[in-house]
Amino acid sequence: MAVDRELLKEALRELVRLRTRTIDQTGLVSRLYSAALEEWAESLGVEARKLNKLVLVKEAVPVRRVY
Repeated sequence: MAVDRELLKEALRELVRLRTRTIDQTGLVSRLYSAALEEWAESLGVEARKLNKLVLVKEAVPVRRVY
């Protein structure tokens, strides 16, 4: 199944922001990340664990900007 790339980019941006906050905190932010991950996975039609792996990769790989 094809995934809407723009929707995927938006999901990854949001999830990476939430994930970086969960590293330093526990509780509410962690639950918020988990809920957002499940919601985005459902919207995109992908498994949450696969989307989480993409979030980890996106978080680890620096963004290349072409000027």
